Formats: sequence, structure tokens, C-alpha cells
Amino acid sequence: DVGSRGDVVAVLDGHVDAVLCMCALPTGGLLTGGGKMDATIKVWENSHLNGRNGVEEDSDAPVVTEAASQLKDLGYVFALALLPDEKPGSRLFAVAAARYNVVKICL
Repeated sequence: DVGSRGDVVAVLDGHVDAVLCMCALPTGGLLTGGGKMDATIKVWENSHLNGRNGVEEDSDAPVVTEAASQLKDLGYVFALALLPDEKPGSRLFAVAAARYNVVKICL
């Protein structure tokens, strides 16, 4: 059963504070930025988003509680953006994270 448009296909429940921002990754994954009490950027792989690697809750959408990795050095942020490598054929990118008047860039 594939589900219908609008069905919840996964629940990402890995932050300990509000999620303040999100950014889609070119790999099909997602970056999520937690609030001040959390202060981490979580990297969710595509497999987390389409129901694999999840823990079932009520036989509905899987609940995923652990991200593939996290970026702690950026702290809590209000906005995320990807900066792709301009070399032809490159799949590399940097992450720009903004909080108040500061933007940090992570490779």
C-alpha cells in the first residue's frame, strides 16, 4: 500500500527543542535545525524520509529518532542554505547557517 497524497510517510523526532529551520539536500535528504536547547543541525538521509530505518508507531508512519549525523559546531540557527560546488559534475556542497547577524559556513 503506497498511501495517498497528504499521508504522513515518516516522523523525524530527533530534536530536544523546536525545529526552527529545514533545508532539502541534493541527495534527497533533509537538514533540520533545532532551537537553543538543542543547538544541533541534524542530517536525515533519504532512507529516513521514505520510511526505512524507522521505528513503527501505531502501524502508521515510522518514527525516526536518530539522524544519520549531526553538525554540533553550528549551534542553533534560524536559517539554512546549501552552497553547491561549482565544479562540473561535483556533488559536494557546503552548508550556510544563520543566527542573528552571523552566518557560519560548514564544509
